[in-house]
Amino acid sequence: MNSEWVRLYVTVEGPTEKKFADETLCPHLALFSIDLRPRIVITNRKLGARGGGQYYETIQGDLARLMREDASSKARFSTMVDLYALPLHFPGKADAERMTEAVTKVEHLEAAWATAVADRRFIPFIQLHEFEALLYCDLAELEKRIENATAGITALRREVGHLAPEAINEGPTTAPSKRIIRHVPAYQFNKPRVGAPAASAIGLSVLRQKCPHFSQWITKLENLGSPIQA
Repeated sequence: MNSEWVRLYVTVEGPTEKKFADETLCPHLALFSIDLRPRIVITNRKLGARGGGQYYETIQGDLARLMREDASSKARFSTMVDLYALPLHFPGKADAERMTEAVTKVEHLEAAWATAVADRRFIPFIQLHEFEALLYCDLAELEKRIENATAGITALRREVGHLAPEAINEGPTTAPSKRIIRHVPAYQFNKPRVGAPAASAIGLSVLRQKCPHFSQWITKLENLGSPIQA
């Protein structure tokens, strides 16, 4: 059994995802001897700006610099970026736009990204359809954290009750976050404060049960390491 810890960098889009990775993914993956190092994508090195990523070149350039900085064959690199509003010129995007099944689309994009990076240390992950999909696994956790949100959450449940969390789509008004903001406007200004804790409170076991694509990514990361024996 490999007793060495795996150094795993995960590049995320913003503070909500980083907070979730710090609070939930880091302790979980530590059980598998994985040293998870979440980081927000650098979008402007001169200004020290982080977060977002409207252009593929920005995300890929930041990722490539990180991979050069840690050139060890033992290091691993992954991502947590949204399918919704995926950056322009993303590898495989033209073909993916013609696909009707969301899972097929995201798997095609991840494979195209891996091919473009051409480094066996890279494990791409694109969230269906954005981070907020995880919150739909149990909207009660979001309701607890936003004052006077009960009516909005009730309406939201009625709207999406027939959909699996990862099936809530990527339209400009129907993406997971856009639906939440329409019914509970306060969420827009409190994403890191309430979004990440709500997802963490739902718990990885429920998130994985209700979000298969997300679960597959976690399994890939777990398989990089070795479980710590109690």
